Amino acid sequence: MQFNDPFAPPSMAASQGMPYQGGVQAYPDGYYQPIESFDLNRMLAAPFKSPNWLTNLLWMFVCDLLASVFIGNIIKFGYLAEVAEARSGGRSEHWPDFTWDRFSEYLMRGLWPFLWSLIWVLPLIVVVGIPLGTTIGLSSLLMNNSNEVPGAIVLVTGVVVTIAVYCCVLVAMSASMMHAALGNDFMKGADMGWIRSYVAKMWRTTIWTGFVFLLVGIAVNIAGMLFFCIGILITSPIMSMMAADWVSQLHDIFVSRGGMTAYAARQDLDPTIIEAQVIL
Repeated sequence: MQFNDPFAPPSMAASQGMPYQGGVQAYPDGYYQPIESFDLNRMLAAPFKSPNWLTNLLWMFVCDLLASVFIGNIIKFGYLAEVAEARSGGRSEHWPDFTWDRFSEYLMRGLWPFLWSLIWVLPLIVVVGIPLGTTIGLSSLLMNNSNEVPGAIVLVTGVVVTIAVYCCVLVAMSASMMHAALGNDFMKGADMGWIRSYVAKMWRTTIWTGFVFLLVGIAVNIAGMLFFCIGILITSPIMSMMAADWVSQLHDIFVSRGGMTAYAARQDLDPTIIEAQVIL
């Protein structure tokens, strides 16, 4: 029997909007709807796409409390990776609830992106620290010698270059963590071919949607503080769950542009994913 990976990149041939692979329909009827652009409304509504959304937020809050001993972040990474996978492939209403009996699965799946977040810290510090340190030192030297204008030019140029380098490395870091988390494989985080492809196709989209995500985070935190600071307790869980949908959208947009899927081939589909309803 021929196996069709439900998360494989769609080929160019299609019939009535449904992707085909080798002439065989690759997705369940009504399941796949290509995502070619970022959907802000979908991201904002994502955390509430479950009857048990309040319970899910509570578990994310517990993970935040446990973040000081790292295990909270690992569990959160694992759960959100499963959420991103369930949201990929189409704009579905399905949102998998956090269940304690899947603790070990969350822990193992979340370990890979967590480790890569640590691995990328040093390169991130180096690529930001060197141009920023050089800029500050050189501009200070010029200004101290009454060369204010050249010093100001060096300072502005250096800051712009530092921000640009930081953004590029951050996109590569995001790609590494995404590949490891969604593919559920530590070594996928080191797949430089996949990372280069993602950066080439997605760097602009990742940066501007990341900026939008940052603005949303600021607005959500301000709203939380207005509720006598009590609402601030759920702003981090809400943003974490929005992040899962954001990553899911970035992955699908990447695939729609010809990128290789991050998901490993599987012999079966989660029935809850197959039963997902597509928002038309």
